[in-house]
Amino acid sequence: MRFIYRAGLVCIGLFLASCAEMPKQAATELDWQHRAARLSSLSHWNASGKLAIRTTEQSESANLEWVQADKVTRIVLSGPMGLGATSIESDQLQLQISHDGKTQQYDISSAAASNANIGWDLPIQALPSWILGLPSPQGKVQGKVIENGLLRQMEQLGWTVTYESYGQFEQYILPTRMKIERESTRARLIIRNWTGFSS
Repeated sequence: MRFIYRAGLVCIGLFLASCAEMPKQAATELDWQHRAARLSSLSHWNASGKLAIRTTEQSESANLEWVQADKVTRIVLSGPMGLGATSIESDQLQLQISHDGKTQQYDISSAAASNANIGWDLPIQALPSWILGLPSPQGKVQGKVIENGLLRQMEQLGWTVTYESYGQFEQYILPTRMKIERESTRARLIIRNWTGFSS
C-alpha cells in the first residue's frame, strides 16, 4: 500500500509539473508573436557593426553600415581585407553594387546577382528580416527555436541562422551577434549599434 501511495504522489507531481510547463511555453510563444509583430512594423532603422565572411576560397571581414528605408536596403562595407568600399543597394527587385568606381545592376532574382562583385551569396532579400531577428516572409521556416520570446535559431532558404546574443536599443531588443551558414559559407554579423527607428 505504501508503494502505491508513493507512486501516486510521483504521478501527481509529474502531472502538476507538466501543467506548469504548458503555460510557460504558451507565454514564450505569445511573447515571441508580440515581439515579431512590433519588429515587422518597423520600416526605418540603421545598424552598424562588422561582417565577416568565410568560404572555402576566401576569408574576409569588413565594417558594416546598414540603412533600411521601407523596402530599400543600403549597405556599405569597408575594411582592410581587399573590399575597399563596397555599397550595395536593393529595393527587393533590383540589386545595385558599387565598387572601385564601377556600378553594376542586376535583377535580384537572377543567378548573376547571388555573388556579383562581392564574392558571397548571402540572400539579400532575406537579410533585412534576419538581421532584426525575424524569419523572412519569402520562405518556409524550419527548426525554429524560441527562448524567452527571442528567436535563437531557424533554417530558411537553405541557410541556418543562429542568434548568439541580443541587446536593448531604445524600446527594442535586437540581435547583436549572429551566424548565417550554408554548406561551406559562413557569415558572422556583429551589430554594435541600432538607431533611427520608425514605423
